[in-house]
This record gives sequence, structure tokens and C-alpha cells, in this order.
Amino acid sequence: MLSREEIREFAGGESGLSTDQVQASREKYGANVMTPPPREPAWKQYLENFNDPIIRILIFAVAISAIVSLLEGSGLLDTVGIIVAILLATGISFYNEYRSSREFDVLNAHRDEMAIKVVRDGNPAAVPAKDLVVGDLVLLEAGDAIPADGWLVSADGLYCDESAFTGESEPAAKSAGKKVLKGSFVTAGKAQMVAGAVGDRAEMGLIAATLGIDHATKTPLEEKLERLATLISKFGYVMAVLICSTLVIRGFIFGDLTGLNLATAHHLLDYFMLAVVIVVAAVPEGLPMSVALSLSLAMRKMTRANCLVRRLIACETIGSATTICTDKTGTLTKNQMTVAEASVASPSWTGALPATPQEWIAFNAAANSTAHLEKARDGKIIVIGNSTEGALLRWLADHAIGYREIRKQYPPLRQYLFDGNRKRMSTVVEIGKRKFLLVKGAPEILAGLCTAQPDLAGVDAYAARAMRTLAFAHREITGADESETGLSWDGYVGIRDPLRENIPESVARSRVAGIRVRMVTGDKPETARAIAREAGILAGGTVVTGKEFRTLSPEDQVTAAQGLDVMARAEPLDKLLLVQALQKTGAVVAVTGDGTNDAPALRNADVGLAMGIAGTEVAREASDIIILDDSFASITSAVWWGRSLYENIQRFLLFQLTINVCACILVFLAPLLGYPEPFTIIEILWINIIMDTLAAFALCSEAPHKGLLSRQPVPRNAPIITPFMWLSIAVLGVFIILGGLLQLGTGLLGGTTEEEIGTVFFAAFIFAAVANGFNCRAMDGKMPAFFKGNPTFFLVMGGIVFIQVVIIQFGGAVFGTVPLAPVTWLTIAAATFIPVLLIGFVLRLAYHGYQHRKGSPSEV
Repeated sequence: MLSREEIREFAGGESGLSTDQVQASREKYGANVMTPPPREPAWKQYLENFNDPIIRILIFAVAISAIVSLLEGSGLLDTVGIIVAILLATGISFYNEYRSSREFDVLNAHRDEMAIKVVRDGNPAAVPAKDLVVGDLVLLEAGDAIPADGWLVSADGLYCDESAFTGESEPAAKSAGKKVLKGSFVTAGKAQMVAGAVGDRAEMGLIAATLGIDHATKTPLEEKLERLATLISKFGYVMAVLICSTLVIRGFIFGDLTGLNLATAHHLLDYFMLAVVIVVAAVPEGLPMSVALSLSLAMRKMTRANCLVRRLIACETIGSATTICTDKTGTLTKNQMTVAEASVASPSWTGALPATPQEWIAFNAAANSTAHLEKARDGKIIVIGNSTEGALLRWLADHAIGYREIRKQYPPLRQYLFDGNRKRMSTVVEIGKRKFLLVKGAPEILAGLCTAQPDLAGVDAYAARAMRTLAFAHREITGADESETGLSWDGYVGIRDPLRENIPESVARSRVAGIRVRMVTGDKPETARAIAREAGILAGGTVVTGKEFRTLSPEDQVTAAQGLDVMARAEPLDKLLLVQALQKTGAVVAVTGDGTNDAPALRNADVGLAMGIAGTEVAREASDIIILDDSFASITSAVWWGRSLYENIQRFLLFQLTINVCACILVFLAPLLGYPEPFTIIEILWINIIMDTLAAFALCSEAPHKGLLSRQPVPRNAPIITPFMWLSIAVLGVFIILGGLLQLGTGLLGGTTEEEIGTVFFAAFIFAAVANGFNCRAMDGKMPAFFKGNPTFFLVMGGIVFIQVVIIQFGGAVFGTVPLAPVTWLTIAAATFIPVLLIGFVLRLAYHGYQHRKGSPSEV
């Protein structure tokens, strides 16, 4: 920011800049537009989706399939099918993140177009905020957002809300010569400012430039899916090597491989193609698409719950959070000073000479004041003037007392404004033919000016709860004596920035859910301690100042962070240090905030949550999720949806892995036993891509249940496949594999020719998978509400069965199947649905009993 001396070359005094000076300043110092963090081009964002390990495995499978297809002169349809799987998976993920990014840009677009009052060429004018330049003379009044960093050249009772930078809820007094910052707001008075820094050179721009948008930290879900992909790929490769090796040995033994000739080459290509089929069968091609679809569904549901998701994977990360570091002002509190307690039940006003303390306090609050309430452009009521006086006017308005009518009926004759030394304000009014002196101020000061010493125990109790206390007194004026002595004590009020609705309940729900809430604020320790205790955050932990924390060594910061409930007097980097220290302990850290001072921590947290209404542009740009209603309670809902998403991902992983393990082993065993290949690549792609993705949609539509917020977060290092899931995969896998081999070898369920036997096998495999979908709904050993909990499931699964029937009856040319008789379909349905559902039921009973005997809750 330019100093006052440096901008004198541009400043045009009271006449402002000339048109030529505006152009010269813009060329030298730039426009008042913050450069968005460097975003990668769309093509590069799309290509990043190919970093997924499973996508890479599929690309390898495409290469092998293409080579074999070219050598054999057939099978290109299989290659095309795998390519389609890759394009679908990467396309869905890219589209959803791109769409969310566009929604975010629209949210911020109007800020650069906001009209700003300036003086140019000697005349007042309104210009878009983006056209402001260094040296512009800006006219400010209550309710305005300060559009650039600058120096005040004049100020009349100016107060600025700088909570976005300092975290302090109380506006700061500003006088001529003082610096003001872009992103703060004028709460009272009026002023003229000369712009000293615009756009990226403003303090807000400098902070934004340090952020970027890269999220290098891998989320818990990304880590777990990466480990799972590695495990699956190893399994597929081992199986492929085994089948190739086994078939080569078998070929030598049975005379299929007889030397270097075309027949041997043809057999080797068949073996190699079978290995490709095993890799394709082992790898769940639909998994990336299913994850992207699940995240997309969750993102839309969370948006309807007032959580705009900017980074798709954050949908799940918030559900894994173990700690939330939250700002106080504007996040936990309303950032609005309010009368919280009073010595009287309520103020009252009759319009005549006050006769009770309630009436005197109401009269004093209305007449002995210079503040006003105004309706802002967005319809909100804002305070013009001192925030403490504004709190009193709101208090009167809440009790249907109009301060304007009182002032009009009893206009002030003289006013003695508040002074830091006097710590009180007085106003002389006339009621009828009698004059009265109304005094309000610090209770201990007014008590000493009263004829009778009042009891200040209540005042002390308010102060202990970090309230700002204000007392009221009056006396009738006789003669010309207007001294503030011999007063009659009327009462007192306690004023504070109150908590938002349901904050204690939300904090308590977070604690039950295994999430520790920590408060980080710029307030002094006493105020922070009182707010944290009221919110339920301070529960046996420590209160540490930012200075104390930052002077610790990195190792000691980790130790201190684990026991910390509140950080007071925090500076912008202190929250970042706290986040980094907590992450070193293995915690999954969510950070909430609305101010520019929150941005570094929002950027570096596992998931950053910015406030959508009060949040600055910098904070919102640094976040992963934007809380559209600025309510901390919405964060609890986000956690609920995040945990539901994780559980639903586990559901379709169980569904997909059961199918893939069975398919892979069947492809491996069938040739060794002399049976025909059970699947073609097209059939496997139908199973792994289309059917699995539809099933993922069905299982991810499962409604969240209350128990999700009654369990601890899933640890970062916990495998996504739980013991119960492995047990289910193993038991049902054995049944499906044995049943499949029996059908291929004997035609047990129907079929006399090889084509009919293979078709019945294909139909039975799909029906068994659909039946297992019902079992996959019960992740914790208990089946959710059978129909009401997820009606979509029945529609989708019914659709899968219908498509399978159509494929077999009419798709023989592509899938190599033959039509089946109705009685055969009924036999297949009975032989798959009944035993699969029964096995699932027995598994749930056995596992639930085991957990009950173990004395621990069911594992998810």
C-alpha cells in the first residue's frame, strides 16, 4: 500500500482525480480486481482424472486388448467397451467439479460490479468497484464495504468492522490519517478516503496470492481407495500370471503347444487374451465412475442442505473430520451486539413521564443516544453509529418500542457525548415543563454519582460472563445545574455478541459424533473463555493465546494442540499453525471461518468451510465447502451427509468386490477344469460398468440414519473394507463360484447346448448379484427401513433385472446368448434370490451376535 506521501502525486484534493489521472493511475497501479488464484485449464483438469490408479490399470488393459484384437483380427468391440468405461468415469468426475466451480464464480461475480461513490473531476460519481484506482477520493458512509486499502483524509464519528482481519466483533474507531482495509465495513459515521492500494496490492489481495488452489493433502477416502486399487491390481496381475503360466504348462502336457508354429502362436494369444479378461474381471471398471456418481449425488444433497461443495472429494472428507477449528465472530456468534440480560424483565414505554425503572431505562436508551437503525440494501437491519447503542435500540424494537417516536416527542436539548475518561454519556430532555438529565455509562462510575449506593452484584455476574455492562440513571434538573451528580439509579444491562441459534446443541452433537470443536478467536482470553464455555466448547481443555502457541517449538505445538480447546488473541498464522500441529497427530481437521484472516488455515486444512453470507472473497476462494446460511449447525448436517456417503461407498464396494472376485476366480478356474470361458469381455464390461454403476446409484440413494452421528469418525488409517465386508465377500463368493462352476459343468439350472448353459450361467450370475444388493444395504448388521429408506433401490434393481432379460432374449448377436424359456427364468430366480438372501440374513445374525458378545458396537 502506498504511503500518504506517495499518493500525493495523484491525489486531487477535494475535487478528486481527473479523467487523465485516473487513466495514468490505472496504467501504473492496475485495476481494483483481485486476480483469481491460478486455475489449471479445463483440459488439464480433465487429464488429472487419469491419475486414478484404477484408470491407469484400465488404460493398460486397453493397450493389451487392442494389440490382441489387431493380431487376431477381432475383438475390437471389447477394446471400445473399456475405452468407454474410462471416458465415462473421468467425464463424470470432471463435469461435477467444473459445474461446482462455475457456481462458485457466479457467487462472487457481483462483487466487482458493486457501485462505489467517488469524486472525480470535482463531481460525485458512482463507479463499479473494479474501476477504482489508486488516488481516487472515495466517499464512505455507514453500511458501505471499504472497496480498497486507503488513508482517511476526513472522518466524522467513523467506526469500521475489521473482524475479517482481526476477529474482533467490536468496530474500531477511525480518525483522519488512519489506514482502512479492503474487506472491512463502515458501521457508523462517514468519511473520505484516498485509495492507496487496489486489487492484488491490497492487504486482502496479498493474502489471497499466498493461497493458490492446489490441495496437495490427500483426503482419507483418496488414501483408502488408492490402497484398495493397489490391492485389486496386484490380485488381478497375480491371477493373470497364474492363468498364463498354468495354461502354458497345460498346453505342453496335453500337446497344444508343439513348437514354433502358427498353432502354438494362436494358443499363446488365447492364453494372453484370457489373462486380459482376468485383469478386466478383477478391476472394477465402474468403481471410479461409481465414486464420482456417489460424490455428485452427495454434493447435490449437501447443497440443498446449505452446503455448497467446491471440491467434490470434500463431501466425504467432512464426514471423516475428527476436529473442527472454528472462528468465533460471525461463525459461532452473530457478529451483532445484543442486549443479553437486564436488571428489568423488559423495557416499557407509555409516552408520558416515566414512573418505573423499566420506563426510565427505555426512555434513556432511546433519547440518550446518537445511533440509528437502518435497513440495508439486502433488507437487513444495520446499526448506524455505536454498536452498543445499536444493541439498545434493537432491544427496544424487539419490545415494540420505537426510538424515533420518543426522540421526536422529546428531542435532546443538549448532549454530552461519551468520553473515554468520563465513561458515560448524558442528554438533557424536557418533559412538559420539567427538565431531566439522562445518564448512561460504566456501572461503577454511575454508582458513585448516585444518591444511594446500588447493589452491583448483578453487574459483576454479567462481567464474569464476558458481557459489556451498561448502567442507567437520571435526575430532575433544578435551576441551571446540569451536573451528573445526585442521580437516581434505574438499572443496568449486559450486552454481548450472542451465539447463533443451536450452537450448544451443534457442539454437543459434534462431541457425541467423536468430533472435538476448538475455537480460535482474536478476543482476549476472558471473553473467549466465557463464549467457549457457553457454547460447550470449553470442556476440560486449555485456553492458550496465539502468542504463547507460536513461541513453542513445533514438537511442543503438537503436544499443546492436543489439549487445546480455545486459542485467544490469535493472529492469522496462529490458526494455520494449529491446523498443521493437529494434522501431525493424525487428526482429520476441518476449519470454519468467514474472514480474510481465516484463509491460510482454510486452504491448508483437510476440509475448509467458509461462510457464504459474511465470508470474504478470499475465505470463500480458499475453502472446499461454503456454508450458504452461515450456520455452524449446517456443518453438523454436512458431517451427517459425509458419513452417509462413506457408508454408501462401502455398500457399493461390497457389491462390486463380491462380483469382481467371483468373476475373476471363475474366469481362472473354468479353463483349468476344461469348461468354456464363462464371460466375454463385453459381458464383463456390462457387469462392471453398467450394472455396477446402476447399483452404485441405487445404494448411494440410501437415506442417512441417526446412528451416523452416534459413532466415532472412521480413522484415517482404517481400511475401507471392514472384517464384516470381507466375511460377506468370502461366504457369498464361495456360494456363487461353486454354483457357477456347477452350472458350467453340468447345466444344473438348465441348458443342453454350450450356448444355453453359458446363457443360464450369465443370467444366474446377474440375478445373484442383484439379490446380494439387498444384503449390501445392511452394512452394520441391521437392515434399514426395507422400502421407505430407499425406494430408488427397488426401481434400479428392477431395471437391472429387466435389462438382463432383454439382453439375453434379444441381444444374442452382441453378447453371444440365446433366448430362455419362462420356466428357466423362474428356476434361475428361485435358485439365486432365495439362498443369497438367506446367507445374508444368517451372516447378519452371526455378526450381530458376535459384536454383542464382544461388547462393542457393530463395525461399519
